[in-house]
Amino acid sequence: MKNALTTLICSNTSNRPLASCAITHGVPFPKGTMPRPRPLAVQLPGGRLIPVQTQVTERWLDNSIRWMTLDFAIPLKPNQKLELPLVHTTGKPAPSAMRITPSRTTCTATTPHYRFTLSRSRFAIFDQFVVNGKNLVLPGSDIIVEDLNGKRYYASLSRTLTVQPILEGSQRTVIDVQGRHTAEDGTEMLSFRLRYTIRPNDPCCLLSYKFTNREEPETGVKLASIRMIIPTALGDTTVKYIRQSVHGETWFPHPMEIHENVELIAGKALSEAAKTRYGASAEGKVLIRNFSSLGENLSEYPYYLRPGNARTDMSGGLRQVYPYLGANGPHGSILGWFVEMENHYPKAVGMDRHVMAFDIWPSASGDLLVRRGQSVEQDLYISLSPRARKPEVLESLYLDHEVLGFGIASCGAPPVEVTLDADYVRACKVLQLHRWLRYNEDKYLPIEAKLGSVGPAGQGQKGMFDLGDFVSPDRSWAHNNENDGILGMIREYLRRAEPSLLKAALDKARHNAHVDFIAYDPNPLRQGTMPAHCPEHTDGATYPSHMWVDGLIAAYCMTGEPDYREAAIAVGENMRRWQLKKTTFYCDSREAGWPMLAYLCPYEHTHDRKWLEYAHEVYTFYRKNMTAKGEILYDIPHGMGTFKQAYGEFITWRACFHYYELTGLKVVKDFLVKALRQVYHFPAKKAFMPGGWGCSDMFPAWALYTLTGEQKVLEDNIPFLKTHMEKQGNFPWGGVDWHFYLAELDRLGILETIVRI
Repeated sequence: MKNALTTLICSNTSNRPLASCAITHGVPFPKGTMPRPRPLAVQLPGGRLIPVQTQVTERWLDNSIRWMTLDFAIPLKPNQKLELPLVHTTGKPAPSAMRITPSRTTCTATTPHYRFTLSRSRFAIFDQFVVNGKNLVLPGSDIIVEDLNGKRYYASLSRTLTVQPILEGSQRTVIDVQGRHTAEDGTEMLSFRLRYTIRPNDPCCLLSYKFTNREEPETGVKLASIRMIIPTALGDTTVKYIRQSVHGETWFPHPMEIHENVELIAGKALSEAAKTRYGASAEGKVLIRNFSSLGENLSEYPYYLRPGNARTDMSGGLRQVYPYLGANGPHGSILGWFVEMENHYPKAVGMDRHVMAFDIWPSASGDLLVRRGQSVEQDLYISLSPRARKPEVLESLYLDHEVLGFGIASCGAPPVEVTLDADYVRACKVLQLHRWLRYNEDKYLPIEAKLGSVGPAGQGQKGMFDLGDFVSPDRSWAHNNENDGILGMIREYLRRAEPSLLKAALDKARHNAHVDFIAYDPNPLRQGTMPAHCPEHTDGATYPSHMWVDGLIAAYCMTGEPDYREAAIAVGENMRRWQLKKTTFYCDSREAGWPMLAYLCPYEHTHDRKWLEYAHEVYTFYRKNMTAKGEILYDIPHGMGTFKQAYGEFITWRACFHYYELTGLKVVKDFLVKALRQVYHFPAKKAFMPGGWGCSDMFPAWALYTLTGEQKVLEDNIPFLKTHMEKQGNFPWGGVDWHFYLAELDRLGILETIVRI
């Protein structure tokens, strides 16, 4: 469309129609093109305009909008791919179909499908949940934490409770409830937060439960279980509905009706053979706890499909079920499920008579160790109706939100993928992508293979504490967002328009902002940051060079999720506390350079000049300590004075270059040119030297060329590039070290003469 701001590409990956699929997605804008928010809409192929709810998440330094989160809902045909122009609209927007009604004692949310009320004085998951004038919940809904001695702490006994909307709009509204699980004797265990996300066209309500350990024990607390219970008004007896994943000799999915209590569980791999063969893919399989509930006649099965066959049992065999549970009673129906239940194991969802229960940590899963400061958030959906609903209607509601793949590697995922035009994103000049190599698989497949950027994101870690991280098989080492893996994945998602990378990046962001993040610690150097390479995520030392904020801010811009922004700002404040200690902070370039780069991101995001001042202090240190050879030397080992060596300077040049671009200070430019002339050149023989920090960092060559315009500094490293292209394996340390240089060679027409398919 001629007057479109940009185009969002929405692809229905399922073979079923979606009447109204909700989309939340961030979109960037070029500097100066969107001075202030204006009414927006996406346009369907027939010309119909769908209203868009907007949330500004970042502004350029001239205060024009840089990022905005969009919320809207669209219809999609089976397997349909829609290109949706984003356009300005005129006229008065239609009134919202949702409303929040606060009072002194309650907060009530109303949508076209339901109305629920929350108490401000005593916690209940729902005080009321009304559909067509009928209340479908009974008193007693609660969140219960049990310790190893059997002592129970209840959200309903929290002495303080805050209930407030944190986002209100026509397409998405979020209500936030916070308190402390409290025992009958007044003692407390874990802070909790429950968020309610409602949409006008969705009969299901999204609940997001987060617990945070703010207790004093240094090594954390051990618990037996965490459970949410929702007593309903459906009646004393209910009929449950599930779908068996495989059934009969054809091994096809099979709907089931069960007249007894039902519990669906997801846990560790079912056998060592499964874990050895399939790794993380074997974990989290959703099973029915009581196999006899299925009423299977095993004599009708060949031996290789019966329980007990090792290959069959690897994926759960006949016990494997879809991860939703529906029920009908005399007075209505209910549907519930955990989002991506397999990925977030251990989990259980059950229905016993009229009570639905969601086990965040089932008691059968062993001890739950929550380390001090850690948080975990889990999402679940619930839908209630005052009338019985057919099993296929209940299942359809689940499939509107989540679809399953095929085979042992499958797990739940949203049915719709969203991408943006890669050239548009480049034109916006966000995340430095205009300086990265444009993705062109036909032209530069060998380069993309070297960058490790061919194909979708691979299977990641599973588990409610591990999802979004990588932990070594012996649990001796973890990735913990090394080298800002969140930022790298979001950049690659936007550069390649590869949706699996966004999903993986947001898993990492949520993990980094919750499980890796220390929300509470009496030590100010641990408070509000994340440790490095910890197999249990926070059980190790914190230090400045392993705290990254750019990826978290990028994730916030893509989603509007405030936890990501809050974690990033907290990390910046933590780095400042390290900086004031001076000795530790300035022990080498890596320890000071990453914080300097990280300060510049909050400055761009908040426009608060204190971050620029913190970065200037680092620059001053570098300028003072640079040698005539363009190196910055440190005592190695630290504090011993045995000998002097440069360490981690690769990040010095990135940070100082970005600082120069933000300030335009000539003294910074002069400093960079003087240093980079000494360090930019990598002779070809260096390609065979052992790896290490900056072992293949082409950023200095690109930066010197950008500052001086001297093409020779690019050409001097071409032999180094050619040598790497002839070697086996990927470029050491991956794309961020190479992209700027490769993109410049491409722009000059040099790269295509070096790389041929």
